[in-house]
Amino acid sequence: MINKIMQSPVVKLRDFRLLAFSTFFESVTRGENVVLGWVILELTDSPFMVGLAMGIRHAPAFFLGITAGTISDLIDRRTLIRVLMATAALVAFLMGLLLASGKAELWHLLLIPAIGGTIHMTLNTISRSFVFDLVGQENGLLGMSYLSLAIRSGGMVGALVVGFALGEWGAGAGYFAISVGCGCAFLFLALIKSPGNSAPSRRGGLANGFSEFWKELKRNRTLSALVLIVMSVELFGFTSHTLMPSIARDIWDMGPEGLGVLHAFSSAGGIIAILLVSMFGQGGRHGLRFIIVLHVFGVALLLLGLAPSVHIAILAIVLMSGMMSLSDLFSQTLLQRLVPNDLRGRAMGAWTTAVGTGPLGNLEIGALASILGVTTALSLHGGALILLAIVTFVTFKNLREI
Repeated sequence: MINKIMQSPVVKLRDFRLLAFSTFFESVTRGENVVLGWVILELTDSPFMVGLAMGIRHAPAFFLGITAGTISDLIDRRTLIRVLMATAALVAFLMGLLLASGKAELWHLLLIPAIGGTIHMTLNTISRSFVFDLVGQENGLLGMSYLSLAIRSGGMVGALVVGFALGEWGAGAGYFAISVGCGCAFLFLALIKSPGNSAPSRRGGLANGFSEFWKELKRNRTLSALVLIVMSVELFGFTSHTLMPSIARDIWDMGPEGLGVLHAFSSAGGIIAILLVSMFGQGGRHGLRFIIVLHVFGVALLLLGLAPSVHIAILAIVLMSGMMSLSDLFSQTLLQRLVPNDLRGRAMGAWTTAVGTGPLGNLEIGALASILGVTTALSLHGGALILLAIVTFVTFKNLREI
């Protein structure tokens, strides 16, 4: 398996390898879900407040996603991601100092992660477009799969490291670990030399960039439909992560280390799914495979909600995370294949805007869990996701054939 990965045409590209290593370390920041969720839950004892905090952290994606994508089409992506990564390291370090000093208040826990969330949202938008710059459209799915592998493996390490630091030394140490991860990511980004053979021409200004993409959305109905589908998947599927602290503490009687372990299993599920695609899944019909993933995703949510034991719950989390990973992979690849080369950053910005609706889902599922319980909330979301998958299969023929 390792030999097959090393022989991959995209892994042989030096700058792509550097981007992948950088992404691995940047993804340690996903451990922030562990420390932030736990601190908010301990402070307020409310799943709704956890949902609110997560929602605020991810809210900038909805408002700034297309702006970030447009800017990335007009400015050298290498420069943008280096500046943003250095800023992310500083923000995490400052948050760690606040928590370690014991002076952090609730408004700090809502505002500062929102700033960090804005930075990482922009980084994710740019890096996914940068993959196609470096590897070309013909290797786009392969490049995206390896980038996703770096994201998931980094997220798994981050969940374990941050969860351990949280349990042993407190929340401040968790954020210091995140800051170190961002610093390492910056060092790898500084070594990237090429903008990529498929980099956009970077013509025009910001206003013209918005106008061009709006025209493309109106002209390309499959593109606009896919953006709406991604938005719905975010609302019904991905928001389930908001309930992880409650699942760990209230259902399975786990502490912060246990929550970190659940997040690690979640990352492991994504890694397994991406490995399978990177080695065996390079065929066509990406649209149809995307729709199949949505069906399985919904079933995994139902299984998690109704799990009779912690072992079944972990199995459901692994399956759910695998489908999350594949949903992201196929939707990101499909969107970039549906637009001209100079609009790929904006296409990923539209994807970011679509997933930026997640804060609404975080609030909704947090409120639903507070009123009806975690099991009911997960079951309702799983059923809604299965219904969405069925409607997508029946309605969008063009998407099935891509």
